Amino acid sequence: MNILEVKDIYKSFGKTDVLKGVSFTLEKGEVLAIIGSSGSGKTTLLRCLNFLERADKGSITVGDKVVFDASEPEPKASVTRIKQLSFGMVFQSFNLFPQYNVLENVTLAPLLHAKESADYKKRKKEIHAQIEETAKSLIARVGLSEKLKSYPCELSGGQQQRVAIARALAMNPEILCFDEPTSALDPELTGEVLKVIRGLKSSDSTMIVVTHEMEFAKSVADKVIFMADGIIEECGTPEEVFDHPQSPKTQAFLNKITEI
Repeated sequence: MNILEVKDIYKSFGKTDVLKGVSFTLEKGEVLAIIGSSGSGKTTLLRCLNFLERADKGSITVGDKVVFDASEPEPKASVTRIKQLSFGMVFQSFNLFPQYNVLENVTLAPLLHAKESADYKKRKKEIHAQIEETAKSLIARVGLSEKLKSYPCELSGGQQQRVAIARALAMNPEILCFDEPTSALDPELTGEVLKVIRGLKSSDSTMIVVTHEMEFAKSVADKVIFMADGIIEECGTPEEVFDHPQSPKTQAFLNKITEI
């Protein structure tokens, strides 16, 4: 059963058409890698999925629920927040709050969400304890138990990105999205972040990874999408896309990457 169905997504900025009818499906537990040149629409697609941008046309279905339909009026903020819980987002530039330590960065969103529940005041202490326990477990999962009280300025780029992954997981999203998670890192720090993402695959997480790390995409992804000029130019297994590409644009892109 598909956990995600993206149907006919269009997005323009002014007179610039960025997405021109993007459609794909993803099954629970699958890892989808999205590759392509800069300006092909990869990041805009992720931002539409996470409701950071509103698509002009199209629909997004998670499980059996349509969480977005461009033909319908924009929902109230409270409804949008509920929809956003379907997706978690890990950005290129970490986006950690510098005034909060690692534990506080990971617990902040779950605590804010918990305060909206009807029984929060009655169960405040219990809820806080549960959220903190979960956060510590996630921080341990990304290998940073010894950094609970450290602030972002005291961490390497790779450590900050691992905290960002733990923060995204803290909201227990159905689908976890990564927007070129290693692009802001020095080469020696890239491996530690990719190792964490590989570990998440083994835990049956459903993930969408926009990446320029071709070997990583080839070895970890179940499905690969190559985007060009705002459309999906080619889609298939890693073997189909990387070893036997059918589209001339895919072939040209991979040849160029190989030459670098």
